[in-house]
Amino acid sequence: MQIFGVFVPEKDRLRSYFSLFKQGRGGLIVYLALIGLVLGGIGFASIFILGHGQTINTSSLVPWGLQISTYVYFALVSGGCIFTNFIGNMFFHEKYKVLASRVIFMGLITAIAGFASLASELGHVERMYMFLISPNPTSPMFWMSVWYTADISILLVEYINIQRNRHSKGMLYASFIIPVITYCSLGSLFGAVGTMPYYYSSLLPIYFLFSGFLSGNALCAIIAAFQAKTTGNMKLIRPFIRMQKIALATVFVLTFCRIIIGISSNLSGYEVFRETFFRNVIFGLGVALVIPFTILMYRRTVGALILSSLLVLATQFMSRLDLVVEGFRVPVFRAYDMPERISYTPSVFEVLVVVASVSLVALVYVVCEKTGLFEIAGKETR
Repeated sequence: MQIFGVFVPEKDRLRSYFSLFKQGRGGLIVYLALIGLVLGGIGFASIFILGHGQTINTSSLVPWGLQISTYVYFALVSGGCIFTNFIGNMFFHEKYKVLASRVIFMGLITAIAGFASLASELGHVERMYMFLISPNPTSPMFWMSVWYTADISILLVEYINIQRNRHSKGMLYASFIIPVITYCSLGSLFGAVGTMPYYYSSLLPIYFLFSGFLSGNALCAIIAAFQAKTTGNMKLIRPFIRMQKIALATVFVLTFCRIIIGISSNLSGYEVFRETFFRNVIFGLGVALVIPFTILMYRRTVGALILSSLLVLATQFMSRLDLVVEGFRVPVFRAYDMPERISYTPSVFEVLVVVASVSLVALVYVVCEKTGLFEIAGKETR
């Protein structure tokens, strides 16, 4: 069935799936995601009703916490899906095209999930329109809002084009260039904070781009692995293995350079690099990058790709939390009653926001997969 040329699942397919859902055969992930959304909804409601002071463990000393790091994580995953789509279309078109609609759709959903986490931190999310009527072009946050809006819009257009089987190189390049600008803006939002040495760096926007590519490609690789297992077409995973190894190697170099530059400085605030050196080397480089790369070097199977990708997704989430929170570890302005080091532990409500975001992505994707949206979209039309 088509609506304005866009394929949607047939009514019979939808009825069949929801009938299975009522019988308890809708899929374990769907039921877990629904539970997660209910719990996450409770967390969101508590934050908006009770207020940040009663529910969130951020403060004037640590103003950015788990909600911001979750937003950054999902935003970068979304950007990574877009970069995967561009590289897949440009260099692996025949193997990749059956996955194009899934990858772009995942880019859309993760962008929305990231915004949901950000909305829970803003307080008065209904006032976001103010960035349009009272712009501040000198602020990186203003440009982040502008380009994030453009990013979601261009993603939607590209998805519709794929669904209508209209492949435009111009739109493909636009859907690549705008996200590059978007996530460079996000990186500059952190990198321009000169009072926070852990953030301040012209390297950070580039680091954001490649770590986003790593995370997004890992998510897309899991989708490709399940599709390869379902269809028996093992050629589907080859581009993702190659892209994943390139992303892992690049992020390794960028992370290593960032650590070395940080520990070589004796300026105030850079102590955090020395204090977290062994953790960053063992976890940030070894577990997060070297082990997944080694797995893909010696095992090029569906199971190895899934294992490597899950490890990447988990460790990159912890890396985003580390990046956001550790920037406040050393106080900028020290007073007699201020601790030497500032610690932060997320509250249960902040954790529920993460649960809600993850559940949203999982539920929407799995339901669309099971109702046949992507199979219909992937068919060639004349």
